Amino acid sequence: MMLVWLLLVCLLLPGPLLADLNLPEMGDPSSALLSPNQEQQLGRTLLREVRRTLPLDHDPQINAYVQSLGQRLVSSTPDAHAHFSFLVVDDPRINAFAMPGGIIGINTGLISAARNEAELAAVIAHEIAHVTQRHLARMYAGSSRIDLATGLAILAGIIASAYDPQVGQAAIIGGLAAGTQARINHTRANEQEADRIGISILSGANYDPRAMPQFFERMMQLSRSNPDSVPEFLRTHPVTANRLSDSQSRAEQEREGGYRDDSDEFRFIQARVNARLDPGQAIARHTRGRDSDEPVSRYAYATALLTRGDTSGAASALADLDHEQVPRVMLNLSRAEIAQRSNRNEEAVELLAQLNDLYPRHLPVIHQYADALLATNRPHEAITLIDDYLSRGHEEPELLRLKARAADSAGQRAISQETMAEYYFYLGQYGESLHQLELALQASDLTPFIEARVESKREIVRGWIRQ
Repeated sequence: MMLVWLLLVCLLLPGPLLADLNLPEMGDPSSALLSPNQEQQLGRTLLREVRRTLPLDHDPQINAYVQSLGQRLVSSTPDAHAHFSFLVVDDPRINAFAMPGGIIGINTGLISAARNEAELAAVIAHEIAHVTQRHLARMYAGSSRIDLATGLAILAGIIASAYDPQVGQAAIIGGLAAGTQARINHTRANEQEADRIGISILSGANYDPRAMPQFFERMMQLSRSNPDSVPEFLRTHPVTANRLSDSQSRAEQEREGGYRDDSDEFRFIQARVNARLDPGQAIARHTRGRDSDEPVSRYAYATALLTRGDTSGAASALADLDHEQVPRVMLNLSRAEIAQRSNRNEEAVELLAQLNDLYPRHLPVIHQYADALLATNRPHEAITLIDDYLSRGHEEPELLRLKARAADSAGQRAISQETMAEYYFYLGQYGESLHQLELALQASDLTPFIEARVESKREIVRGWIRQ
């Protein structure tokens, strides 16, 4: 399913992408390299397609952690741009992928499988390196004639390689129709280069660079112990003996000591991921385990119970834990969720207001606080809270959907439909986006100012649909 989608994304992209990219003309080798601006535009379009089709995990806490870890690694990358987007894919397989423009996808299965934060950071650093070294652009540069069909076939191959290298390379070969072995060798060279740069990124962010070869080696051991169940990571990122040896050698060349220990956030987010992936197993592990009194185990147990709707059991599991044992924001978000699910909405609002003062503009708090304000019939406060967050350049479709609910509850029909149009646009659902804009123009509370704004957006969306 994933592979089929990845191929279709590139072969059936909407027409306006092609106009926006301004791909180099055929027979113009000097402009064959995809420019950084073109790559950024392509990335924004692909991001909408990813949101539309991939099974993303929308849990705000997990996403906020992955974003924070990703940005920490980007900040230690000298040649990185500032527009990376880190997504969490709801998939138990151990895998990750990179796409043009700085889109990095991390499977929940990878978070679950990492033995420590450095291993998770190692895989993300590897994917960041694919972007900063502009491997997609270099593919374009390797061909003397670039046209639309060639460009999309190359793109399809690179993205498909994230899930099946053989099919991905076949797409690349089909697109270029020449230099077959050179293209395959180039993708292998890209992997080694991403290892090398990724190790440097890890070290720069104070993570143990040896975590990368250690993770590779563990994946190889898993495949040897069970040949019928090869980790997805090895299918998409083949690890040879030479590649493992090279990464070990490069890691040893980095400085020694002074590395970060696992953060509390990593340990508790990993527990949250595991509890949501398989609540039954998390409950059984807690009740049968020797570490049932440990805060991480109790938090995982409470999260699993909440996933199954057992609010009283979750409350009991968290009852005597404090902020020295569980990160304050995570503990209080869980308690607020329990209160809200138990129809104690005012208690939830009070807890979340305190969190918002302590962690202003923190996505998990904003999302849950706005939802609690809606539950206590305070939609205008929810809208103000969300608008303040979005006004700072954040692109969060789930918050847009929440704002649309709040606007509808406040009787602001035009704004509600306009916001839903934005939500669908960011999900690549352009037909539904246009429909919502048409509804906004028919709303009884439409003002001339909102009308002009909606009509402008309607023309943009129509452009995407026409082409």
